[in-house]
Formats: sequence, C-alpha cells, structure tokens
Amino acid sequence: MESPSPVAVTRIDVDRHRRALLAAAAEELSRNPESSMADVAQAANLTRATLYRHFSNRQTLLEAIQTEALTRAGQTLTDCRLEEGNALEALKRVVSALSKHGMCFRIILIRPPEHNAPFRTRREQILSPIIEVVRRGQAEGDIRTDLSPEWILTALKSLLMAAVRDAPATKQSDMDVAELIFRTLIDGISTADRAAPAKD
Repeated sequence: MESPSPVAVTRIDVDRHRRALLAAAAEELSRNPESSMADVAQAANLTRATLYRHFSNRQTLLEAIQTEALTRAGQTLTDCRLEEGNALEALKRVVSALSKHGMCFRIILIRPPEHNAPFRTRREQILSPIIEVVRRGQAEGDIRTDLSPEWILTALKSLLMAAVRDAPATKQSDMDVAELIFRTLIDGISTADRAAPAKD
C-alpha cells in the first residue's frame, strides 16, 4: 500500500486545522465575545500564524463560524427526522440534537446584527422546518393555538441560549439539559392537562 503523498498529507492537516479553529473559535467567542484572535489560536492549540493563514481577520473568522454553524444546524435538523412521529416527539429530537452542540450553534441562536441580512435570511430558512413542526402540532391538537409558531420558536431559541450559557456552571449532562429544555418548553405549549391531582 502506497504512502500518502506530501500534498495529500498537507491537505489533511489544513482541513484538520480549519475544523479545530472553527470549533475552538465558536466555543471561545461564545464564552467571551471579546476574545482576541490570539485567544482563539490558543484555545485551538495552534499558533496565531496558522490562524491567520486560514482567516485573515476577525470578520472572516466570524463569517466562517456562521457558515459552519448554519450548515451543521441544517444537517442536524435533517437528521432529526422531523416528519416522523407526532410534533412533540419531533421537537424533543430537535431539542436533544441542538443542545448537544450548544456552543457551536449559539451564534445562530442570538439575534444577528441588523446589517447582516444574508445571514438572518439563511438562518430563518434553516430554522423554518421547526415552525412547520409546530404548525403540524397545532393542527393535530397537541400544541396550543393561542401561541404563534414564530413565538414558540423564539421561546425554544431562548431556552437553548440559557442552557448554553449556564451549562458549565450547572455541570449537567447533555441529556439532562435537553430534558430540562424540553420539559420547560412543553409545559408552556402543550395542550395536555399537566395539573397535579387535587388532594383531599
């Protein structure tokens, strides 16, 4: 078996470095939006020179994080099989999947700058399947109809943001966080009677 050529090895290293930088940058900037390029390089265990070979400045890095997050979020929602089961089951899969990658997806959960219209448009396209799931749940009688699907999506994004922000302090597992988000959301939007039985 022939050894990989130097060019192939270099390409693999370049791709690996880029993925490492994007992952580290997403987490670092989620914790501290004021983090410098040097902080990002250190978080990725790479040199600043390597970081600048991939991203010439902070803006190009942020744009790359946004693009990566949107791509991954879109694939994640596809993997959630939103058309299977009832709407509440589909939403539970969404919450579980997104909460596992909270830091990576934080950038698409926060309100984007008003001047970044392309990103806002793409984000709404990526998240629109969730609104369709909510509408299906309302039509099937599982989700309250006095709350708009858009508002329910806003509530879900807010809960995910809170979980991403507080997860390091609470030291909860991904499964625990997902269950907490889902129960909080469902208690607010489900039509099911969850009142405790009256005591004698």
